[in-house]
Amino acid sequence: MASGKLPYPTRRIKEGKAEIIVPDPDAYRRKDGVYEPAWAPVFYNPKMRFNRDIAILVANAYREMIGQERLVVAEPLTGSGVRAIRYALEADAQVYAADIDPDAVYLARLNVEANGVQERVTVERADANEYLAKLRREGVRLSIIDIDPFGSPAPFLDTAIQSISVRGIIAATATDTAPLSGTHPRALRRRYDVQPARTAWEKEQAVRLLAGYIIRRAASHEYGVRILLAYYADYYVRVYAELWRGASRADDSLSKLGYGVYCPYCGYTGYTDNPRTRCPYCGGTVQIVGPLYTGPLCNQEFMEMLRSTLDKRVGSLAEPKRAVKLFEQLSLECTITKPYYRLDKLCSILHMNMPKPDSMVEALRRKGYKAARTHFDPRGFRTNAPHTEVLNTLIEMQARIAREDDDN
Repeated sequence: MASGKLPYPTRRIKEGKAEIIVPDPDAYRRKDGVYEPAWAPVFYNPKMRFNRDIAILVANAYREMIGQERLVVAEPLTGSGVRAIRYALEADAQVYAADIDPDAVYLARLNVEANGVQERVTVERADANEYLAKLRREGVRLSIIDIDPFGSPAPFLDTAIQSISVRGIIAATATDTAPLSGTHPRALRRRYDVQPARTAWEKEQAVRLLAGYIIRRAASHEYGVRILLAYYADYYVRVYAELWRGASRADDSLSKLGYGVYCPYCGYTGYTDNPRTRCPYCGGTVQIVGPLYTGPLCNQEFMEMLRSTLDKRVGSLAEPKRAVKLFEQLSLECTITKPYYRLDKLCSILHMNMPKPDSMVEALRRKGYKAARTHFDPRGFRTNAPHTEVLNTLIEMQARIAREDDDN
């Protein structure tokens, strides 16, 4: 039934510590039964609960890292207001929220009032870029700007960069993963100004392209960037970028950009400064994408703080087990910056059966190399071993399996 205050069917839901009213998902399902958030009168996506969990953990770890008593957060695309409310309830933040849709503003204000955070969350009707510019003009020092659009964050990044305080965090979500992964090369070129391609590590490609774009836009405003956390989940990319003022910091950040390389003939993955290179292993024509970020996907010190924060807040999260798993995987793979390998792709090139990814990781570790599974793909692994060693290890594993089969 429709709420007495709202002209559409609603449902009350709990997420983290927030209890909010949202459009009833059952009223906005496709013929196949899938809920389509964009069809609802106000946008609320339950599949982004995990995204919001991580945002709360990052905010608390960041507050501890910089020693700030209360964070000031801007969320200029607030929708139902759930993210803003969770920042207030679970990270004790002062939140400035906005949305261009009057229905969203009305619902968000109702939810703010229902959760008793009127003193810490303000909601205005405004265009996202205009709202951030207004906060800058008013001298509001923003600790975090959370950009969570339906699509690309690119149209909002310049204003966000100009509005963030020194050492502030820009948290950006991109749901346009088809362009970022190379499926729609023209859209990728238009939105992110990069040389498009589709590699075998397309999910990591998407993350690194967004991080690289943030670095390039920040550098144009003489900001350097430290990537605190960058990951892929469900159907979106998420990057947390800490900004530092200064031309030298901007130059240092730009030095971490390069081009991603994938060779479909031998499976080589890596980076190059030359966007017209050939495969350094087999000499074949390679797929090249970039510029993109080539550094670690997380800052190890910050990751330790995140894991400590997670231990304290497991009970209040919507998907705590998933957060534990992501942080465990990232802690292992962040020390290896080379793109991940798709084990099934390598085995197809070598015309062999695919071993278990864990077996491949252990075999490389026994040889003294770093190796880890990756959160990007269950068939993926990453390693600092030379490409020749990766192929040789696979061939050796296949030979050993064949001998064991003969013995049996």
